Amino acid sequence: MFASVKRKLKPLPQRAAEMLARLKSVRGMTDGEKSVHALGLAATPEERWQLTRNHLRLFNCSPRSKRKA
Repeated sequence: MFASVKRKLKPLPQRAAEMLARLKSVRGMTDGEKSVHALGLAATPEERWQLTRNHLRLFNCSPRSKRKA
């Protein structure tokens, strides 16, 4: 039915900035909270996973691979 068409996505910072502009009118959130939500809403699932892994690595919480004996 639909041809497999891949759309060219804008870079993540640009998509996040556009989403942040949409969230500017939201009340009850600080600017920092809005920027975090904008980044999460603008990211693809793969990008969100990469952001999560980078965040875990920052706090040295990433799962380590099992060592072979």
